[in-house]
Amino acid sequence: MSFIHSRRLSTLLAMERMGPSEFKRSLEKTIPALFRDTTGRELAYADGDGKIIPVRELLQSEALAATGLIPTEVYGTIIEGSEPAKCFRDFLPIYRMNSAVLKVPYGETGTYAGKVTEGSEIPIETQTYSVATFTAYKYAVRPMITKEMMADASFDAVAAEVRKAGWRVENALNYAVMEAFIAASAGDASTYDTDCGGSGATPLAFAGKAMGTMIGRGFTPTDLITCPVFYGAVMQTSAALANQVGVDMTRGGQLGKLFGMDSHLLGTTQSNAAASTSWLFAANGNHGALLIDRNAAGGIGMREDVSVEQFSDPVRDLVGMIVKGRFDAQSFVVGAQQWVQY
Repeated sequence: MSFIHSRRLSTLLAMERMGPSEFKRSLEKTIPALFRDTTGRELAYADGDGKIIPVRELLQSEALAATGLIPTEVYGTIIEGSEPAKCFRDFLPIYRMNSAVLKVPYGETGTYAGKVTEGSEIPIETQTYSVATFTAYKYAVRPMITKEMMADASFDAVAAEVRKAGWRVENALNYAVMEAFIAASAGDASTYDTDCGGSGATPLAFAGKAMGTMIGRGFTPTDLITCPVFYGAVMQTSAALANQVGVDMTRGGQLGKLFGMDSHLLGTTQSNAAASTSWLFAANGNHGALLIDRNAAGGIGMREDVSVEQFSDPVRDLVGMIVKGRFDAQSFVVGAQQWVQY
């Protein structure tokens, strides 16, 4: 990752303290290099009147604090930090919440059309609906930005802290989804856990077994979520495969599609301290992977995506800045998930 927003943010913060000559040199050399799109054109932003002006021209015509460039790059740095942590939001359905509570109905599974004789009346078929209730909770973090960091012009460190805040809030979303799925299947481990036999051997084979279990229940596994240790174990065993799959995994360093499922790496942990349910792959009972059918397993209720709270002064408010999100996660049909354990 290039961390382009982080570099822009630290540069703009440094320019706040520059003298006229140094500021002019940055305008001529640093700004044109940093503020360009993928085609090489200089980026443009809106001024106070809403007019779109190239960055260099905007900085020449207005004071830096009045341009809105720092708040823009702060938010860009937060999103930049959240990108490596993104997992469940990439494939689970997201329900936009217009209030703090949202009820989402979902239908039953495993139903079939009945046999009807020719010419007879076709009965009206109804299905039993259940309701998932999303309650938006606030997740927030205050980046460790001190007055001393600002006074000492440690702007690269400031940008790193802002970036880390975005990662933490995004990871809280992953954490909430994991907790919802764990709670849904906790009462019946014998049904929703596929055991690798206590030794963690051939994890890829047992992922295939878990897939067959889900298909037998009438679901189509679409996504495989793995913890880092399970991921590494699959890579290790796959490296020995004398076929194109093993070669692709070894060279690319990515699992790619497995058994038709999209694979995702998730490094978050679970709140349940019991070793038997830890998101790990090192001891008997550890959960190392999760298979889901994204069409039925659950969803995310999004009241407020990753955002910045209380940010009116683009420089002074960095010290007290809050990065937050408001969301919830719910499991729908528990049969649409299957865990692979050590």
